[in-house]
Amino acid sequence: MLNKILIVDEDPLVLSYHRHILGGHFLFETAANAGEALDLLERSGPFSVILSDLCLPGSDGGEFLSQVETLCPGIVKIVLTASPCVKSVMRAVNENHVFGFFDKSCDPTELIRKIASGIALFRKRNATGLYPKHGLLTEEERLFLRTGTSSVPQKKLSFTPR
Repeated sequence: MLNKILIVDEDPLVLSYHRHILGGHFLFETAANAGEALDLLERSGPFSVILSDLCLPGSDGGEFLSQVETLCPGIVKIVLTASPCVKSVMRAVNENHVFGFFDKSCDPTELIRKIASGIALFRKRNATGLYPKHGLLTEEERLFLRTGTSSVPQKKLSFTPR
């Protein structure tokens, strides 16, 4: 099973730092913005974990994570940001089901452990068959998810008391 992660951050020094500390532990690719990251997810996926900053050029971090979820359901999302505020943490966790949230000055060992746990979670999710084999949806499946389940026919259940 895959152990590849995608790291998304606009700062080249941050990407270089992560290449250094994570290079001996994981296979990964990097992206400097949301557009590049979404392209890599489609072109080079599947990825088990995405490690992303919330502040990306030309994109709202929450919206970006929502797009990631639509494109790759089951991918484990970890946020690494320089200035976390309570509102952004709550939104990331509540709306985008973020598995971990770290400040950029976090202990590298903690981050490595969390990524390893994220990979294990990804494997478990895929072993259950809840997500497509490669974590990518067809265009028809994406459209269905975007429009919601309101178009799914509902079977009415009847209950007859004894």
